[in-house]
Amino acid sequence: MRSLFSLLLCCLAVAGYAQDKTTAAANFSEIKAIGLQQQVWRLPLYGPMLLVDPQTRHVFANEPDSGGYLTPAGEGVYSGTLPADVIIANTAITWQGKSWSVVMLPLPEDKDERLSLLAHESFHRIQDSLGLPAHSPSADHLATMQGRIYFLLELQALKAALSKPVDKRNADLASALAFREKRKQLFPETFANERILEMNEGLAEYTGVILGRAQAHIPDYLQHIIDSASARSTIIRSFVYVSGPLYGYLLYQRQPEWTAKVDSLSDFPMLIKQYYQLPTQQQPSEKKLQQLAKMYNGDAITASEKGKEIVRLKKVADYVALFTAKPRLVIKLLKPNIGFNPSNMFDLGSYGTVYPTAEVKDTWGKLTVAAGGMLMKDWKVITLSATGVVMKDHVIEGPGWKIVLGEHWKLLQEDDMHYALQQLK
Repeated sequence: MRSLFSLLLCCLAVAGYAQDKTTAAANFSEIKAIGLQQQVWRLPLYGPMLLVDPQTRHVFANEPDSGGYLTPAGEGVYSGTLPADVIIANTAITWQGKSWSVVMLPLPEDKDERLSLLAHESFHRIQDSLGLPAHSPSADHLATMQGRIYFLLELQALKAALSKPVDKRNADLASALAFREKRKQLFPETFANERILEMNEGLAEYTGVILGRAQAHIPDYLQHIIDSASARSTIIRSFVYVSGPLYGYLLYQRQPEWTAKVDSLSDFPMLIKQYYQLPTQQQPSEKKLQQLAKMYNGDAITASEKGKEIVRLKKVADYVALFTAKPRLVIKLLKPNIGFNPSNMFDLGSYGTVYPTAEVKDTWGKLTVAAGGMLMKDWKVITLSATGVVMKDHVIEGPGWKIVLGEHWKLLQEDDMHYALQQLK
């Protein structure tokens, strides 16, 4: 009976593997069909791709690698296990001398969501070759009440434009750009990061939406992400998942080939002015701007954001206390490879940015943050809460995080409040 049971389990495992392989083959066929037909970018969108289970690191690929990690599995699929030094995230990486799109399993069941994700990550694989390098700052001013208010007003103006015929949109588009210009005036030091992110992640998300979603579904999808933007707890980096496809689609409806001349210095306001032939206008006075705000649900937006600001400031105080007034481990980044969730980052002003979950690989080892967060400043230094920190063998554990140290590294306690990593001589 035990042998029969073991045989049954083995058969089920083989059947499950076969189904995964077949599904992967179907996924590759879906994105290949889109990639071959697309006219958004001048380079082929379809190329080397890894579909990875983040728990087991098992991977399905559409091409072999040069190191022998991937072996033929049939149906044009290759499979294997990613080595531990490869960070798993929805991204693009260079591995075994080749650029790959990486997408985590399981993929969305909804076809629009699935193809949009695959097309998004396919863009990241080719963006450097398109002259659109992957710079990833954060627009920290969008954590503030005023930053959020004027971003949400911009979205409402764009929503109004989207609902009108192409030749009737100019007034709403001008209002949207006025709200954006107000953010620039309020936050001159960090405002430029919006454009940088939009020409990276924003273009990737536009690619996913315009190629991965059925054309008839796109307007409703854009309205949905506009309406749900105010519910996002943080938009310092994730705002581009709304503004990118929204501006991109407005441009697409005016000129489908608008991406042909885009480069790393492009920005959406200039493209909108160019393709919609908006006349040059002075920035509205403060009084006029507030009158415009009322036209786009400004009173309700402001009231809602005032309530959220109270909660945000409490969270700021809690994080500042955690990372400055309690025991902490400070780690210098040397040659980091960092994976994180762009939708849950929290700005802490001059202290840096909090990443509630993350994975970091560096010369000193591998850090996994599952809860509690890490504070990173300028991509140069990480701070972790060290309350109750313990070390056993080469593993350090603290509240919500774990570090597996590399060889010749140890945990150093400098005093009751300060810990560091030290390289052994």
